[in-house]
Amino acid sequence: MRKLSVRNLGPITEADIKFGDLTVIVGPQASGKSILLQTLKLAIDRAHVHDTFGHYSTVFNGDAEAFLSAFYGRGMGGMIKNNPAPTIVCDRKEMSLVDLAKRGRPRGKVTEKLFYIPAQRVVSLPGGKTTPFGSFEFGDPYVLRYFADRLHILMQNEFASKVELFPSNNRLNESLRRPIEQHFFGDATLELKAREYTKSLSLKIEGLSDGLPYLAWSAGQREFAPLLLGLYWLCPAGGSSTRDDLKWVVVEEPEMGLHPRAIATTLLLVLELMRRGYRVVLSTHSPVVLDLIWAVRLIKQHDGSEKDILKLFELPSNPTTKALSARALAMDARVYFFERGKPVSDISTLDPFDSKDEIASWGGLTAFSGRSSEVVAEVVARFESKGLHS
Repeated sequence: MRKLSVRNLGPITEADIKFGDLTVIVGPQASGKSILLQTLKLAIDRAHVHDTFGHYSTVFNGDAEAFLSAFYGRGMGGMIKNNPAPTIVCDRKEMSLVDLAKRGRPRGKVTEKLFYIPAQRVVSLPGGKTTPFGSFEFGDPYVLRYFADRLHILMQNEFASKVELFPSNNRLNESLRRPIEQHFFGDATLELKAREYTKSLSLKIEGLSDGLPYLAWSAGQREFAPLLLGLYWLCPAGGSSTRDDLKWVVVEEPEMGLHPRAIATTLLLVLELMRRGYRVVLSTHSPVVLDLIWAVRLIKQHDGSEKDILKLFELPSNPTTKALSARALAMDARVYFFERGKPVSDISTLDPFDSKDEIASWGGLTAFSGRSSEVVAEVVARFESKGLHS
């Protein structure tokens, strides 16, 4: 799939999204970003989603509204009653929500092609423990339930006999582990330890014999841990660059709870996903994410090199980091602005001098800083003017 168009879907009146290697969507809360991303997941993996519900003994008996409420979240199935009815076009194939609520007849083997890391990912590790699909309630969003289930399988299988999760020599290159260590865990080691006969995440810290339990971590560490485990799922150990037949990765709000330096490290991991061949889609409320796209584009337009990308991310020069830099310079990046009740805008140029405010202000992400600078400049000028006349 290269293009997804929707009409009258929840708060989205009109959206035409052409996906690049990296696609970023921005906009205020309740503007339809998550609904569109979940619809992308359902459109690409419809048969797999239906089969997963069936595997966990959830049967809808043709009730489209019930299926959509189970997928999007309780009550969301009522969208099929909207007037005018929602429409979805994947590339050139038009369908409705009712169509997506049916399994269909896929060609060939049913496999998952899009892996979704949801904004509520911290819920997937209550108290630092993994949560299988069936432990959630009906009406909890499918993408959360499935993501949590993958982490559960990862811990039960690939890390079943291991204690140390980070740093782990067979997961991510040292050039990627080092900034994670610096900006997230410091000298601590991320472990999977048995507490009261149940395995849970813990930070091994010098001077703490029992380690630091999950709920005592910083908010940023708790937000990053499930994201890191999701990356482990996407970057398996061994010779394979990708997991199974996965081609797409969606990450909602990768910046949640993070310092700007930690956000930059997370974006470095996004580049690693792209280097491995994944097409990545992000939603964000952070201008730091758009800073990456803007900076890389200007570096490329002005004959910059891989060395400039390394400097941007404060990385040493080695084969791994050079490959990441080359991927950054080669990427096709797209940015879209969602605003409730209005058509979605393509703001990919990110031109701060554009006459359209949504482009110049990066979908409103830089609007307040720009306005505060203007107000402060006016006040300072007024104050200095009074001093000259006193």
